[in-house]
Amino acid sequence: MADKDLAVEEQETVEGEAPELTEEEQAMADLKEAITVEKEEVGSLRLKLTVTIPEASLEERRSEQFTELKRDALVPGFRKGHAPMELIEKRFGSDVGEQLKSKLISSGYMAAVEKEELKPLGDPLFWVTVQEERVGDDDKPRTVETEKLVPIDTALETLNIPTSGPLTFSCEVELKPEFELPSLEKIPVEQPKVTISDDDVDTEANRMMAIRGTFQPVEKGGVKIDDMLYADMKMSVGDEVIASEENTDIAARDLRLKGVPLMGLGDALKGKKIDDDVTFEAEVPDDHENIDIRGKTAKFDFSIREIKRLHVPPVDSDFLSGFGVESEEQWRTMIRTALEGRLEAVIREGMQGQISQYLIDNTELEIPSGLSQRQRDRAVSRQMIEMYQAGIPEAEIEKQVDELRATAQQRAEQELKLFFVLEKISEDRSVEVSEEQMNGAIAAIAQRTQKRFDRVRDELSKGEGLAVLYHKLRDQQTLDLLLDDAEITEGKGPKTKAKPKTVEKKKTTAAKKSTPKKTSSKKTAKKKTGK
Repeated sequence: MADKDLAVEEQETVEGEAPELTEEEQAMADLKEAITVEKEEVGSLRLKLTVTIPEASLEERRSEQFTELKRDALVPGFRKGHAPMELIEKRFGSDVGEQLKSKLISSGYMAAVEKEELKPLGDPLFWVTVQEERVGDDDKPRTVETEKLVPIDTALETLNIPTSGPLTFSCEVELKPEFELPSLEKIPVEQPKVTISDDDVDTEANRMMAIRGTFQPVEKGGVKIDDMLYADMKMSVGDEVIASEENTDIAARDLRLKGVPLMGLGDALKGKKIDDDVTFEAEVPDDHENIDIRGKTAKFDFSIREIKRLHVPPVDSDFLSGFGVESEEQWRTMIRTALEGRLEAVIREGMQGQISQYLIDNTELEIPSGLSQRQRDRAVSRQMIEMYQAGIPEAEIEKQVDELRATAQQRAEQELKLFFVLEKISEDRSVEVSEEQMNGAIAAIAQRTQKRFDRVRDELSKGEGLAVLYHKLRDQQTLDLLLDDAEITEGKGPKTKAKPKTVEKKKTTAAKKSTPKKTSSKKTAKKKTGK
């Protein structure tokens, strides 16, 4: 029989049969069959999953691990693969336990998601019981037990596989909503007519000056809004001290500290001087990681140790020489030329913004009113990436990020809705971002912010920065595809492009560095504010 005929015959015999599973796929299928899952709604599009892995599955996985170790382990006094199982278990028991714990919890979660046919949004958070040191009004430390929602890497430090009986763990997962996309054909877009104005040149000049700005100690006077403070901080709820830090950075403005929005903090700190004390109160949000203090009033005590203020360098000969020009007029001409070179990108961004608004306005998708802090943080991260790409000075980014963290609910709802819509479109159209594109975007941010490539990448690697940048680039590609199919009309113009927020232009010489003078006595200026 010819090889071709044999191949056809073999194909006919297996036609209609399910493909053979790999060893890993079979293990996941067995686990999905064995586990039990309890679901509890804890909010709109949020579920608490309690997963139980039976003892038989634990023993089977444990036996597989030790059998594999016995085959490959080198134990003194024995040939490879011939050491007694009792010795293998004694010698490698703790290592196997840690590996098994990580595999079982992550695999158990994935099996539960598949079994219940869920579509999770991001990674789950796990419920754990932890011991925390607290200090009461009597200043005596004590240990308390509290429940917290933590990422899996933190949960693995606390969760353990029982010596007998099943393994049970609980986690909280956010779900993607179900919705229909609007019509994506011939989306109406108006192409703006953009010109570079003197105001645009001023804005870019201020940005370039502010990038070179530094925070310097304030010799005299009190705190001003947006100053940076070194302060001792104590957070307490009732008679317990939840957190205490010495000489920590605090910005004099609205911000979120230890998971609590401090609206009005800037006004409470304004005018205070070194060694002053300030007390501020605010309500702990309902999604705080510490379940014991949710909805309660938190008191923050600050003792100001140092005040620093942003000083922008003057436009002098030293400043201008860094750009290779001799006069401010030449510098501003250079800025205008660079801005005109970016006009096409600015116009395209404006049209992408119109498509984004079309998608938001024409998609029937209800975003839960009680967005979790994680989703608000993601919205803030996306805005931060946009500001980095625009080259906004770091001090201004920090200021806007603090404001966003304190009041991010509405922005997060819009951002999240657009995220869901663009994700669905990108999946339908198989949009992907290459490593080359990621590196190009990081290099552009480095150039705009005058930082090294590796430093920018390291900064983005903290938290979800790289993931946010990936999604941002994916969304831009998706919007480009929609823009190519859009119905574009000429806009009425000319219009000047929108200006990002920047610090005001200053030509004063930066203050000299000095160490604030401290006194032994403390002034007390307390202000209590309830949310």
